[in-house]
Amino acid sequence: MKDGNLGSLWLMGTFLVIASTHQRHYATNASNITCGPGTKFNNYTETCQCDSATCQTSDFDTSKVYIAGIFDMLGFDWGQEIFDFTLRLLNDHNDGWHDDILNDGTEIIGTVADAGCDPGMSLPAYWDLKTNWGQPLHGVIGCRCSGATMAVARVAGLENVPVVSMASSSAQLSDVEDFPSFYRLVGADDARGQVGALVTLLQSFGWDRVSVISTDNQYTKDLAASFGNTWTGDIAHQHTVSIKPDGTVDESSVDQALDGVPVDDPRTNSRIIVLLAHHQHSFAILQQAQQRNFQPDTVFVGTAAWAGRFFGNDTNWMPDTPGYIGVVPYRNRDWEYDEFFRRLKEEQMRMGRDMMEELPDYAAETMVDSILALAKALSLVPRQDRYDGKKVLEELKTVNFQGVSGHVSFSPEGDRADPLYSVVNMAHKGKEWNYVGVVSSQSNSANYTLEDICWAEIGCQHSKAPSDKYPVPPTKLAAWAIAVMTIISVLVVALAVKYWRSHQKKKQLKSSISEMQKKMDAMKNIDSELLDLDKQVEDAKRRQASLILKRADLQEMPLTWSDSDETLVEVTPEDDQYWSVQNKLKETMDDAWISKIWRVQNTSLWTYYSFHKDRLTRIGIDHNERHVWHGTSSLDPSIIYNDQQDGFMMQFSNKGFWGRGIYFADKSSYSNSYSYKPSNQDQSERPGSAQGEREMFLAKLLVGNEIYMNRDESQAKAEECKRLTVPPADQHSGLKYNTVTGNTGGSQVWIVYENGRAYPDYLIRYYRGRRDSSRTPFKKREEAMRKSKKSIFEQALPEFKSIIAVPAPSNKVTWEYFDNGWKPYAKAAQTELEATYQAFIGTNNTGNHIVRVQGSEWTYEVDIRTMNQTNIEHSNRTKRDVRRNVAL
Repeated sequence: MKDGNLGSLWLMGTFLVIASTHQRHYATNASNITCGPGTKFNNYTETCQCDSATCQTSDFDTSKVYIAGIFDMLGFDWGQEIFDFTLRLLNDHNDGWHDDILNDGTEIIGTVADAGCDPGMSLPAYWDLKTNWGQPLHGVIGCRCSGATMAVARVAGLENVPVVSMASSSAQLSDVEDFPSFYRLVGADDARGQVGALVTLLQSFGWDRVSVISTDNQYTKDLAASFGNTWTGDIAHQHTVSIKPDGTVDESSVDQALDGVPVDDPRTNSRIIVLLAHHQHSFAILQQAQQRNFQPDTVFVGTAAWAGRFFGNDTNWMPDTPGYIGVVPYRNRDWEYDEFFRRLKEEQMRMGRDMMEELPDYAAETMVDSILALAKALSLVPRQDRYDGKKVLEELKTVNFQGVSGHVSFSPEGDRADPLYSVVNMAHKGKEWNYVGVVSSQSNSANYTLEDICWAEIGCQHSKAPSDKYPVPPTKLAAWAIAVMTIISVLVVALAVKYWRSHQKKKQLKSSISEMQKKMDAMKNIDSELLDLDKQVEDAKRRQASLILKRADLQEMPLTWSDSDETLVEVTPEDDQYWSVQNKLKETMDDAWISKIWRVQNTSLWTYYSFHKDRLTRIGIDHNERHVWHGTSSLDPSIIYNDQQDGFMMQFSNKGFWGRGIYFADKSSYSNSYSYKPSNQDQSERPGSAQGEREMFLAKLLVGNEIYMNRDESQAKAEECKRLTVPPADQHSGLKYNTVTGNTGGSQVWIVYENGRAYPDYLIRYYRGRRDSSRTPFKKREEAMRKSKKSIFEQALPEFKSIIAVPAPSNKVTWEYFDNGWKPYAKAAQTELEATYQAFIGTNNTGNHIVRVQGSEWTYEVDIRTMNQTNIEHSNRTKRDVRRNVAL
């Protein structure tokens, strides 16, 4: 006898003990009533009631059939609503929904009992219906869980009571000897049903190696055994997780299961884990795997025991993309489904209940079809024979219709024929399962689109399923190889760092070069502009020089200048200018003696100076010209007297008590502190100096409007003076003063803040102490005049020294010059010209032939040999013809 038959005998014995107990109980209370065969006495109603499918009591009403729903109320909280509503639809033969079923006036009477998904609850529930409901039992719809169903189906099979399950899938229920009255609306958990569909799905992904984790209850053990018998690939690891007495998984057993999954050895590892467990256990295992961060790219595959089921509200533990995948009984969406669901929602609306968005589970669909299948079978049996379970079971074999869950028919074993399964996928944390395809147990039957499936870790939209193996780790190397590789790695890293630094430096250099190129381009542009400006400046200078020359042609030169073309012209002691300068020098330096005096004859500077002088005159300002002293400190005076534009320049000025300007002093003793020490080497214009000699300028200064600023007045005034860059403005006129003046070092000083307002009139070389006769031969002017060479007149007439007086020319002789006609010279000039003429011809035209005469405005040189006159004071050096006119 099979092991299953031993279980049947045990259940039968239990059933008989319970039955005999009930019978003894009823006999005790029914001493005056005898019930017929197949009936029992109901202690509560005190009547005989049918006790088996072969009940023959005449009290039985054949116009009614009695169907009981036995399932777990907790797992199927919607179960009673679907059960009751389906019966109401079948009892209404005018609503257009299967009106042909039991349309002979038969009414379906239904009741529901809680099986609790537990054999210990389902069998007592069934027996209670048999004994206490008080009605004959035409059939049972249920249970959901296979263990609970087996307990009921074994006993019901002894009485030929049809049991049609909406969800029980254990392969053992296909045994017609143990369960002769059992039918189901799902496929078996073996190669013909769910396991075959699961294997087909795995193979369609190209996988040939998996690990299996199951739990130690009978259902999942059978499922794991069936999978092992059907799967043709490798099983890398298999482990059964223990269940604790309180019904929860043993965490340490879960750790053992996960630790045993090979992840290193490429010959045995597998990233695919087939998880065979009820949903409450599967969810706990998945959560523990996630919390310990077990191989995040693992693909967990399941059956309808947990795949497709609601995880509950606490899903924070899930990864963002769980990637769980599995198979569940097919979810139909044809017209039959839509029609039933539409009617259900109308009922819910009419009754004021919450409306479902869809039927909550595949088992809701198969529950409807389970009732339809049983009702159709009952409808095919005559009313008087419907209590004969064998006849009803025979008709169940022939049932064939299009139901809410799809096409319904049964195999000889009572299983749903050719079951289909939906492929479900958990794409995102806390979301609902996605239905991504359909598969059956037939090879190559999988129908899905890979891009619709999301995988753990790698995400969605992939055209190829991930490998069934974890990425292969590197082969372990010997210690020496590891050491060598470590050294090489360090070298590579060092080279990489060096390269990176070099690259960064090159990058920085390139950036610097780029920036430098930009700067160079900008500088080129600036240089180009500067060249243009330089050209403009040069043009301006040439224009200025041209204008200066033009002005010089019109500008009168000083009467003291000679005909020399040199810029520096030495002034000798025989010249009055020499002694005028000497006297001014000695005003504040009595021990100062002149070695050399040079007159500066710079036509350009004089013209520029005269321009400023005339400008002051034009704007109504007294030019207030003064002779002042100026020392150049370390600056060679030649830079000033040879300059062709400015002479004294702001560029060479330092910041003093009255700011940065050109400083001049009234007293020579003050400028002596800033005098220049000349070189002892001969220069092109000045001879080398002797020991102790210094040089400074006596200059002409156009003071103009001046303002006296006393820097000693206060500290604030001193700071104000020191900050000057231009003279302050006159509060009355609003115009700036031309010059600032003040006192310092015992001398009055003048400060100008522009070029061109001063002219270097004389350059004086001097020394201090005792007079050196070799350098200063004359102490006084009179001495110089007395010991000087012969007078001009004596030089001109050496042969006539004895002549005391020159006779006046004849009245018939007149000296004339041509200026728009012949005009006579003045009387004094007539006498001097004639005397020179007579002396010249007295030496056979070899003596002096030049004589200077003073006109009313200018001084002239007359050459009696060439008979020409030259204006020696005019810049044009104007020449005119001269004649000696003798009257007849």
